[in-house]
Amino acid sequence: MVKRLWNRPGMAWAAWGAVAGLAFSAPAAPPKADFHVAADGRDDWSGRLAAPNAGKTDGPFASLARARNAVRGLKKDRPITVLIRGGTYRLADAVWFGPADSGGGPDAPVTYAAPPGETPVLSGAWRVRQRLSNKPGSTIWSVKLPAGSKVTDLHLDGRRLTRARMPNEGFFSALRKGCTRTTFFYEKGPTGPVPDAEVGFAVVRPYQWCEEHIPLKRVDHEKRQVTLARPCGYKVSPGGYGAPGHFRIENVAAALDQPGEWCFNPDTRLLHVIPPEGVDPNEAELLAAATPVLVALNGEPGKDRWVEDVAFRGLTFARTARTAKPEWGAYGASAVRFRGARRCRIEACRFVDLGGCGATLWKECVRCRVAGCEFARAGETAVTIFDYLGEGPPASRGNVVDGNHIHHGGAVRRNAVGISLSMTRGNRVTGNRIDHMPYSGITAAGTRPEYWKPANAPKLEAPFTPAKIRPFVPLAGNVVAGNRVDHVMQEMGDGGAIYFWGVSGPQPNVIEANLIHDVGLGEALAVGLYLDDQMADVVVRRNLVVRADWGLHLHGTSRCRIESNVFARTRVCDVSVQPEKYNTEPMLNVIRRNVFYMGSGGLYRRYNFEKGNRPLKEMDRNLYWRGAGKELTLGIAKGFDARSVVADPLFVAPGEWDYRLRPDSPARRLGIEGLAWTGPHLRRPSARPRTRPAGTTE
Repeated sequence: MVKRLWNRPGMAWAAWGAVAGLAFSAPAAPPKADFHVAADGRDDWSGRLAAPNAGKTDGPFASLARARNAVRGLKKDRPITVLIRGGTYRLADAVWFGPADSGGGPDAPVTYAAPPGETPVLSGAWRVRQRLSNKPGSTIWSVKLPAGSKVTDLHLDGRRLTRARMPNEGFFSALRKGCTRTTFFYEKGPTGPVPDAEVGFAVVRPYQWCEEHIPLKRVDHEKRQVTLARPCGYKVSPGGYGAPGHFRIENVAAALDQPGEWCFNPDTRLLHVIPPEGVDPNEAELLAAATPVLVALNGEPGKDRWVEDVAFRGLTFARTARTAKPEWGAYGASAVRFRGARRCRIEACRFVDLGGCGATLWKECVRCRVAGCEFARAGETAVTIFDYLGEGPPASRGNVVDGNHIHHGGAVRRNAVGISLSMTRGNRVTGNRIDHMPYSGITAAGTRPEYWKPANAPKLEAPFTPAKIRPFVPLAGNVVAGNRVDHVMQEMGDGGAIYFWGVSGPQPNVIEANLIHDVGLGEALAVGLYLDDQMADVVVRRNLVVRADWGLHLHGTSRCRIESNVFARTRVCDVSVQPEKYNTEPMLNVIRRNVFYMGSGGLYRRYNFEKGNRPLKEMDRNLYWRGAGKELTLGIAKGFDARSVVADPLFVAPGEWDYRLRPDSPARRLGIEGLAWTGPHLRRPSARPRTRPAGTTE
């Protein structure tokens, strides 16, 4: 099964490589389709032709929205295809799909696709055509934009510019005294008045795992006080573990002082830019991101009206805005957003330079699929499956995220992740590659008793405990398998390559056969496999973790089973088991038949084992090795690791990243299952398609 799981992304990427490679060959005649869309089309034409006819009396449509409307008039007793030809389509608003836009069933979907060899780009940015000017000797170029203009990100010749910030590097620190969720003081901060604070933003990091972007209300330079326009989720400087209380100020004129920076005042409509050295902004393509959502599927499950059997294939979604309407929720700013969708798909698409999320299955999505896509430089989380409690039984389930490449994410909000699951069950996250992320790779979020509301389960009586709420928590039965996650936790702290958090549901979640390496920078808590804050009943087996700061961390978890994993070359510690004060019942975790191999840090981290909360039911039959002549004292606590062994596991070629067990390995006598990971698996990403260089245009 492990080999099959690992081969699947290779097959997906081979298919995507073929699609991507066609983009650089001469376009062939588009295949037959029900309707065509083209950049030189017109919405008053029939859409039946792939190109305008000789008399320019008929041809393709000009917009996706017009094609969607035309599909509504077809009988959906067969597959329907709309081909969107190469070119850039700038969207001032989302293209909405409702129940009326559904396909005719699993065998009769409606597909919106790129023709072979063509690259259609749906863009959330508009082109700044007004000429910018600057005063002699000034590096700042300015222009007054038309009424109604919106700018949340600025791209110059394909590169995302930096929103003006102070300080230019790092953060200021908020003082703990007098700090609330809306106001805080500072000792070192803005060095002068900030008269345009009301158009600025504060980027705050109350904790090392949290970053919020909040509109400013006022900066009082005399009092050294910042007032936010809305509350932060925490006190800005809360104190305690992992709480730096960092902040910076963005999008104010006083912060504009570096090449490649910009700021925009929506009240005066003035856009100010310091272009990169040697660049004339009037000779470049200047794009202003303004549209947060490009495609939205919106069903009404409460009325049993779903959007069903709609697919998007081979499209590029680019340069979206970073904000959305508040009523759309936390994940509203997503290039493609599904809600109330069944059996809908996003396949072999590309998401690049987004201000917000990539693809979000936001509430009540069933058996949908995101597969074979690339997500490059997303502003926030690339792929999210998210449902709510308290609005009836969460309906999100059975979705698949498979064979995608997610990299260099968190370009706007640095605590974004690659793939996120929240309050959803029975999903499969398989065969994905996630790399170069400032925070975690794959996360799954449950809840905590203190966050539980009576509306979540009206018949349940307070006080709420993990055992009491667990049957009603829908984070259950998910499988995370065969993924490769590397070079994550590159900036933030208290997270991991795979990080599960909170009270989960009654069916076990599974983390299996994942390849994880190069996690963290040694400066904050960064873990290969991290189960946190009352997570329970997770099965973790046959994973390979190499060069993580911490290999395994169980923090406040119960009944989790960690078996037949390899943790190699960890930098801080191999394994940590940390009970918390909320663990009032036996935790009974099992850590057995694992290999802990030659880490440079400590073997164990041990906390509070004397409290009688029984954090471990079993820790035994593990194999430990630190090299010849290096002694090890086994037993994270009394009575554990009695039958464990200190011996060389005899991997095939660990120096070449081949961690298969040789036939004579002592690990086999302990019942440790072998892994399929080898050097070629680790080298495979070099053959995968690369995103275009940052300096290229659409």
